[in-house]
Amino acid sequence: MLDNKYQLNTENLLNDDFSPAIHDFWQQHATVHTFDSEHGGNIHTVHIKTGNTQAIVICQGRNESVFKYKELAFDLNKQGYDIFLIDHRGQGLSSRLGGDLHRGHVHEFEHYVTDLRNFINSLALPQHYQSCFLLAHSMGSAISALYLQEQAHPFHRVAFCSPMFSINTGKIPVWVAKLISFVCDTTYSLFNELACYAPKVGEYQKGIFTDNALTSSEKRFNAIFNIFEQVIETQLGGPTMRWVNRSLYATEKAVKNAQKIDIPVLLIQAGADNIVTEKGQQGFIGNRDKQQQSQLFRIDNAKHEILLEQDQYRIPAINQILDFFNPLNKVS
Repeated sequence: MLDNKYQLNTENLLNDDFSPAIHDFWQQHATVHTFDSEHGGNIHTVHIKTGNTQAIVICQGRNESVFKYKELAFDLNKQGYDIFLIDHRGQGLSSRLGGDLHRGHVHEFEHYVTDLRNFINSLALPQHYQSCFLLAHSMGSAISALYLQEQAHPFHRVAFCSPMFSINTGKIPVWVAKLISFVCDTTYSLFNELACYAPKVGEYQKGIFTDNALTSSEKRFNAIFNIFEQVIETQLGGPTMRWVNRSLYATEKAVKNAQKIDIPVLLIQAGADNIVTEKGQQGFIGNRDKQQQSQLFRIDNAKHEILLEQDQYRIPAINQILDFFNPLNKVS
């Protein structure tokens, strides 16, 4: 029997557009804030403040927007957390890069890290909260890991969900993928102002649930793609060759310097993930010093979008996160 000890939202309460209760929560509490990135463009963020003494910053993955996290924010806020979310440069409602609205592009991966640092600094979290936590998914985990390794920060613990610490490049070795992506990006940029798409990807296309690699929850899958249809500014296509190249190097750096993170780490691994690989995740945990608190929690058969998965996978993942963030206040 599924242990929903925190009374998290369940699929039977959802429709293909999340639910009226979630939308009402978002409309009532989510306030938009923007700032100018020092690397150009405008960064879109959302603050959900309801007078709590604890805060969670959510660092999203590639091709995501703050709207994708409505249900998660709804659940976490009910547990006594104020929530802060950021649309990374080049996606969501932040300024787009790559020459058009659909190319998932970044000039340097470190620009993500700088934006996250400036966002977090602007919140002045230690002045307002007793405890602060960082929750990251996929690409957001690589960004967050680099941030924690390089910057002074206000966080007490961090949870990485399906972290992008190594990318699935199929049968192509990583060193070959680095070379190909570099050559393609460099050559293409000589003749075109647009960034070069990675192979087999292009402009935004509405997702089809059948055989998708993201989640086995049809309601949550439809809800996230309905957002793209309702807020067309959030639509994004595939990544560019430069994004691939810079991301391959960034993931290796995050793994190599895992021991530099000075707070306890929870890594949640999705057993059926074919977007990212376990190699980098295992390497990350392996590179943590023995005295550093690290937990690896694997959920068999869960797909990549573990925070948007079926209840049987999502609820254990969020239970683990909430237990980890407040180990002295576990619900029995």
